[in-house]
Amino acid sequence: MNTILLVDDESAILQMLGDYLRPSYNIKRAINGKTAIKFIKEESPDIVVLDWMLPDIQGPEVTAWIRGHDSFKNIPIIMLTAKSQEQDKLKGFDLGADDYLTKPFSLAELGARIKALLRRANLDKNDLIQYHELSVNLNEKQAYINNQPLKLTSKEFKFLKILIKNPRRIYSRDQIIDLVWGGNNTINDRAVDVFISRIRKALSGQSCNLLQTVRGLGYRLAVD
Repeated sequence: MNTILLVDDESAILQMLGDYLRPSYNIKRAINGKTAIKFIKEESPDIVVLDWMLPDIQGPEVTAWIRGHDSFKNIPIIMLTAKSQEQDKLKGFDLGADDYLTKPFSLAELGARIKALLRRANLDKNDLIQYHELSVNLNEKQAYINNQPLKLTSKEFKFLKILIKNPRRIYSRDQIIDLVWGGNNTINDRAVDVFISRIRKALSGQSCNLLQTVRGLGYRLAVD
């Protein structure tokens, strides 16, 4: 089931949207921009429905932040706003919003636009990314070695998903802390090493040695 992050500073709107969409999606909610960015770092939702006017970081700034990060830049974004002027819509699109709905709007129309964006992103299907014997099913949130499922925590799966999308890219410990733990400053290099060891153990249990250490730089999937 796809995860939708709803971002609005009006709790009544969050409740209304959540109630309407919950039968079809996993719903997460944020009342401001900072909370939204924190959740995106930790969970990387499948789509973001984002209000323009927020009490801290405005919707366009959140959009620009998403588009500025490689790990999240392809997340579809629907902007909700009371602004109906053409220049405001163009600004939203220029910053990277995929779609735009002016309040008040039809819940059925929002639902249709969400489906269309997910279809375009191929996230409403069983998307499977393959690299050698490793495969990651984005919709099921499950990783496999030679079609055998791996037992992983949500954070371990999250990192494997990042790796398989960019198999040649090397990730430093600091980047891993930022991507997996959202920059939590209580996580140190030793915690990252233990984290990597757990993933290696899961892979080696299926005779897979794809996770490679690049001395002095970080980690990546073994290059072809």
